[in-house]
Amino acid sequence: MSQPVNSKRHGEGITRTRTSKSIFVSKILVVDDDPLSCRLLEAILKKHQFRNLRFADGGISALEQIDSFQPDLVLLDMQMPDLSGLEVVEQVRQRPELIDMAILVQTATVDRKEMGALFMAGVSDFLSKPINPSELISRVAVHLERQTLLRELRDYRGRTSQELEAAQRMQSELLPGRLLQQEIAAAAGLRMGSYARPSSEIGGDLWGLLPIGPEEFGIFLADFAGHGVTAALNTFRLHALIHEYRALHDDPIGLVTMLNERLARLLPPGQFATFLYVVINHEANLLRFVSAGAPPPIVTSGLRGPTQFAEACGVPLGVVRGVEYDLHELAFLPESSLLLFSDGLPEFPDDYGDRIGEDGLLRSVAAAHPGLTPHEVIDHVCRAAGIGSDSALPDDTTIVCIDRRGTAAARSCRDCFFDEPLESLVPGLAELTVLRKERQC
Repeated sequence: MSQPVNSKRHGEGITRTRTSKSIFVSKILVVDDDPLSCRLLEAILKKHQFRNLRFADGGISALEQIDSFQPDLVLLDMQMPDLSGLEVVEQVRQRPELIDMAILVQTATVDRKEMGALFMAGVSDFLSKPINPSELISRVAVHLERQTLLRELRDYRGRTSQELEAAQRMQSELLPGRLLQQEIAAAAGLRMGSYARPSSEIGGDLWGLLPIGPEEFGIFLADFAGHGVTAALNTFRLHALIHEYRALHDDPIGLVTMLNERLARLLPPGQFATFLYVVINHEANLLRFVSAGAPPPIVTSGLRGPTQFAEACGVPLGVVRGVEYDLHELAFLPESSLLLFSDGLPEFPDDYGDRIGEDGLLRSVAAAHPGLTPHEVIDHVCRAAGIGSDSALPDDTTIVCIDRRGTAAARSCRDCFFDEPLESLVPGLAELTVLRKERQC
């Protein structure tokens, strides 16, 4: 909060605060074809420490001075021999870069109709002639304060935007790049696709790949509570911790337990993360995983096998120390697939407020044709959930698809996703489609 600074200036002066100091260096353009009026305004303004002044004796001269001087405020006489004050205002306001410049008009006679025309044209305020010095200084100060606040706000927003863009790039660089995904997928004889979108510039979701050995690799997905800067900072913290405990990457229980211990000490109350860590052994056809409150991954066994949740539970990271986590194992046979997702996916509300939910998500994955690539599976799931490329996400959303069906004898299905109509494979979808059509009508 700004504190008052010793304030009186010349009897009728301005009470100055830390903010108002800057207005005395503001640029003021006085436009009047009467030299006596110009000298009077100059004397009043300089008496109150406004010294950055320029003068114009007509409308054309005023427009030239606005280009060269770039004033913060214009004191504009309405009656001039070449262009009227109203014409000057109209020309100035046609330029977007001058839309916020303060324009105070001086006029001896003004009626309501004329006043309305002035404000419609873009006048900021008006002063009645003969000029009252106290009124002049008060109105000039108010509008220059506004200009200063607008400029500070614009600068702040610009800096914040740049910082958020930098943070967004840094956070994006934490995620596995396409090259790393391709290298790990090729070494394991599988395919991989991913989708990661924060709900704002930066978010609290994080996923990653951890090379372990020639037979296995790890994959994790974290979702911090909240959104924005705090959640994003926590993802950087978690990323550093995961790589600090490199020796535990082949030990799901050990890694998750250690992460929980560290985060429980580091995070303030109310901040925590759901976390899923899966080790995929493609030689032993086995998944080993530990969940810390994360949504259960979805496993499809074989080309036509069952699709089911790999159920697991556990306390989210950072809530309390001393948690004992359970290791779960599940067969991951050739021609199977694995879908990991954050809770932003099943909880996304479509245009009608409906949510696909975990059961609907399971049915959607089951309905996906085995010939789809991982990216096509993700596209299919997003469409089923109502998420489009331009959808505003209320929560950060991450999806990772691991597919061992790369060598499967399944036809390519880029143009035809299903052997059967989707409505027949997803119970309740036909009724939902009819309901949506009725709403649109």
